[in-house]
Amino acid sequence: MERDYYVDSLRKSSFKITPQRLTVIDYVRDHSPGHFTAEKIFNAIREEEPTITLATVYNILKALQSAGTLKSLELNGTTWFETNTKFHANFLCTVCGNIYDMDMDEDSLFRSIDVDGNLIEQASLILKGVCRECRRNGYDH
Repeated sequence: MERDYYVDSLRKSSFKITPQRLTVIDYVRDHSPGHFTAEKIFNAIREEEPTITLATVYNILKALQSAGTLKSLELNGTTWFETNTKFHANFLCTVCGNIYDMDMDEDSLFRSIDVDGNLIEQASLILKGVCRECRRNGYDH
């Protein structure tokens, strides 16, 4: 996505555009698609933005999430953010820790679940195992 996509989404959600927000947006844009933590972004941009704090980075990511441009997921006590806001599964490699998006057919999945009259508004599916690269390197649980 282009910078304007994130900027416009924040403005539509009544957030002001600041230099620090633009720096975080640029990081997200440059690492999209992907998964990142506030700490990872903070460590990558603090030379460029020496006055930024970890809390500020986290708040900017939450603002982007509120504006609908990011999703968050909790894995092993860590909050990860991602730009893929469409329904998908996440695969966590238990060896290297990398996270991969896996496309899924939402309709097929939900048809196979008996929701017993409940209305599903949001779903998250996290698969854990050994990624292809780690398996090539000899890791196999």
